[in-house]
Amino acid sequence: MDIYETAVAVELECAALYEVFGRRFSHDPELVYFWRLYAEAERYHGATLRLHRAAFVPELDTSALPAGHDDLRALLAEVRGLRERWERTAPSLGEALDAAQRIEETTAEVHGRTQFFRGLPGYEDVLEKMVEEDRAHREVLAAAHARFLRTDSSASRSV
Repeated sequence: MDIYETAVAVELECAALYEVFGRRFSHDPELVYFWRLYAEAERYHGATLRLHRAAFVPELDTSALPAGHDDLRALLAEVRGLRERWERTAPSLGEALDAAQRIEETTAEVHGRTQFFRGLPGYEDVLEKMVEEDRAHREVLAAAHARFLRTDSSASRSV
C-alpha cells in the first residue's frame, strides 16, 4: 500500500472504529448518533482524498511522494488495533472518548507534519482543511468528555 492509499485507509479505519463505538453504546441513542457522525466525518475525509485524486491527478505516481509513510502506517496499525480490541471487549465511554481525541490529535499532527500532498494540484487546501477539521474534532471530543462523563451520569453511560 502506497502513502496515498495509507492516508485513505487511516481515515476509513477511524470511521470503522467510531462505528464500533456506536454499536458499543447502542443503549444510548445520543451516543450512537454522536459516534455515527464522527464515522461519517472520517469517511468524508477518505472520499475527499479519492475525489481530489480522480479530479486533479488521476495518473499520480504516489511512490514518489515525500516521506511520512512510516508515521501513517503506524497510525493505521494503532487505529486498527484499537478497533479489533474493542470489537472483542467493550471500552468504557471515557476510554472511547480518550482514544478518539488522541487519534484526532495524531491525524492532525501527522497530516500537518508530513504534508505529503504539498504541491499537488488541489491537495494543499484539502489537507489543510482536514488538519483544521481534526483539530476541531479534538475540541468537540473534549467538550463531549466533559458533558457525557459528568459524575452524575458516568455510571449510566458505560457499557
